Parts: sequence; C-alpha cells; structure tokens
Amino acid sequence: MNDWFSIGAGAGLTLGYLRDKAEINRSITGGSDGRYEFSDTDFAVQWNFGIMFEPSERTRIGVRYLTETDLDFTDEIDFSNVGPILDRGVELDLGMKMPQSIMAGIYHRLNDQWALLGSVGWDEWSRFGRVNVDLSGTEPEARVDAGFDDTWHFGIGAEYQYNPELMLTAGFSYDTSMSDAGTRPINMPLGDMYRYGIGFKYRKSDAITLGAGLSFLWEGILNIKTAGSEREGFVSGRYENVSLTFLSLYIQWR
Repeated sequence: MNDWFSIGAGAGLTLGYLRDKAEINRSITGGSDGRYEFSDTDFAVQWNFGIMFEPSERTRIGVRYLTETDLDFTDEIDFSNVGPILDRGVELDLGMKMPQSIMAGIYHRLNDQWALLGSVGWDEWSRFGRVNVDLSGTEPEARVDAGFDDTWHFGIGAEYQYNPELMLTAGFSYDTSMSDAGTRPINMPLGDMYRYGIGFKYRKSDAITLGAGLSFLWEGILNIKTAGSEREGFVSGRYENVSLTFLSLYIQWR
C-alpha cells in the first residue's frame, strides 16, 4: 500500500572556494611585472525540504525547496610590485549568497516497460550576482551587482525497462540564461542551456547496480558587449559553438 504523501527535510554542506589572480604588465616602465592574488575557502549549510504525493500507484509528484545560504571569503590580498602602499597588503572580505531554489517533478509509469518524467524549477541567481565588498581600513563596505538574472528550468525524460536487469534512460532539458550580452562575464560564458542525455542502469545482483550516463550541453553563440569598466577598458566580442560533454559512471551497493 502506498502512502498518499510524504514529507522530508535534510541539510547539506556547501563548500565554496574562491581564487583570483592577475598580473600587471610594467614592461613600458622597465620595472618587474606586478601581480595580486586572493584565495579563501568557506563552508555553509543549506537546508533541503521536500514533499512527495502519490495520487496513484503509477504516479508520483514531488516538490523540493533548497534554502539560501551565505558564503564569506576573507583573505589579505597578496600584492607585489604595484607600489609601496599596496605592497603592504589589504584585507578583502567578499560576502556572497548561494541562491535558493525550488524544483517540482513528476513520474508516471505508462506500463511495465515505459515511464515518463518531467520537471520545472527556479533558481534565484540574481542574489548570487550581488556581492558585498569590504576592503578593511580603506573604504566603507560596498555592493557590486553583476546583473545576473534568475533562471528557469524545464525538463522531460523517459525510462525503458529493456529486461528485468537493464533500464535505458533519455532526456532533454532547457535552462534560461543567468546573463545577457551586457552582463556576461568574459571568463564565464553562460547562456541558455540545452541538455541532451542518455544512460542506463544495470542490476547486476540484488546488492549491486551499475550505471552510466552521457550528456551534451549546448549554448551556441554567446555575445559579450562592453564587458569591463572605464578604468580597465571594455571588451566586445562573442563565443561561438559553446558546448560541454559530461560522462558519468556510478555503482550502487546495498
């Protein structure tokens, strides 16, 4: 007998690692090149709440909510060859937020062989793009806004039970872009994401299940318009045929 609904909650540990390094070309003045480096690691807890409905033996509907959490990166910026004041070091504090998100999914078994899946979700990436910056002892705390947008996710998938041991899977998903041409970072070309995936699960025994998946992510052509600042200069251009391929392997032991 199936329960009509169930509720669950849990907590997960989020690990954040930030490292930034740059060099300043001083060949014109004849001096050694300057540089700076900043790095830090922080941990935070994100809470996860979920609820699942089972309106029938063939259908399950679930909703999951992930809470927002704070990451705080603090380190003394390591300057060299940039001037007597900065070479003494300045402590930098960056306050960032990992976004809250909500995801809903549905699973429906058509028959003994076929099952369909669907999902829709929302992530508050606009909060991640707003960073609190504090240069200790120099200027009051300020906020930098990267202009990121919240994103939406839509996905569909299917499972096919080829035989009692082997299940084949396939799916497609679409995620809206968190940035546009005017806000897209040069070193992080993110746009609309189209994912195509296939995989399998093989039940080797009652205790061991093997699985693998191959997914292809396509972003296409991504324009960058006037990225930078008046002090640093601007860059305009585009990335072409942006794509990523992922291969995953796993083993499950009971």
